[in-house]
Amino acid sequence: MMYRKLAIALFILAVCGTGSQQINAAADDYTRPEQNMASQWIKSRPEFMGNPAFVIEDENKKADEKPQESSDTSQQHILINTAARQLTLFQGVRRIKTYPVACGKAQPDMMTPSGHFKIIEKEVNPSWTDPQNPKHVVPAGPNNPLGQRWMRIGGNYGIHGTNAPNSIGHYASHGCVRMHEKDVEDLFSRVKMHTPVDIVYDRVVIQRDDDHTISYYVYPDGYKRQSLDTAYVKKVLHGYGVDTFADEKSIAEKIRKSDGQQTYVGKVYDIILDGKKLDKRAIRKDGITYLPVDSLSSALRMEIDFKPEEMLLQSPYGQAPAISKSGELYIKDTDASGLFKVHGELTSDYKYRLTAEH
Repeated sequence: MMYRKLAIALFILAVCGTGSQQINAAADDYTRPEQNMASQWIKSRPEFMGNPAFVIEDENKKADEKPQESSDTSQQHILINTAARQLTLFQGVRRIKTYPVACGKAQPDMMTPSGHFKIIEKEVNPSWTDPQNPKHVVPAGPNNPLGQRWMRIGGNYGIHGTNAPNSIGHYASHGCVRMHEKDVEDLFSRVKMHTPVDIVYDRVVIQRDDDHTISYYVYPDGYKRQSLDTAYVKKVLHGYGVDTFADEKSIAEKIRKSDGQQTYVGKVYDIILDGKKLDKRAIRKDGITYLPVDSLSSALRMEIDFKPEEMLLQSPYGQAPAISKSGELYIKDTDASGLFKVHGELTSDYKYRLTAEH
């Protein structure tokens, strides 16, 4: 076969050089813990239901499947991630604002439930009735545990303010979602009745910035609902084309810490060659843009010889150093001309477009 040499070399490198074959096998066998709704939540610049910058995937959808385009571009939508203790408001696929929240205590009868809800009641200056003593009613005012805004989403559950602002960011309520007073008033003014509210519990949060920078966060398992391993995190990152640039050791350390802090992976761009999108993406990190060798050689129908001892790639036009990332071979984009006789540039729409040199 035309690409047999490259395929064999890649296999040898994957088995002997990095051990990533075991990682990928584990990822293929991995079954995500059962959840009520989403398999993935993107922290900022979302495109939930599948645009390039934000994805909420259905619980039955595999984490490594690529997002699908959303047909709804106008509906308001609230997403609450109880693992991250954050609430995000969207208008269609556009993120409007993200707020810190407090969720239910990590006790079986107090955890904030996951699932599909909607706002079914809005009230200004609500009174509060003690569930343990119905005769004890606290009127609206500074001592009211509900603050000055209440949005019921089902049963006795709601999104509301609080007279205990220090609880925000923690598991502190009886199941409701608490917000800072200024935040809940802001949200209250923005949302309408029947606005959908989806509550998920997902410790792995992927952030995709406007410039296509991919970062990820791992949060503590406050509800003891979701154990994580490197294979799962790799699988989630695979959906964004950056899994090869997140090494196993760094992911394992990230899981160990589970501190909710940002980990930068790289900028990711779709590669367009002769008007067609390639199956893998260009990744820019530390000022260098990397291009996937096997994807380019296949698209260009060009046989590439790989010399693993020298980490060198040879084509009919010339040679270039090979860079291995988790068993995948890349070249710097500055070497694309000498190896493939193509020239690339990043366009204003964040596509990496390649054209053949004549």
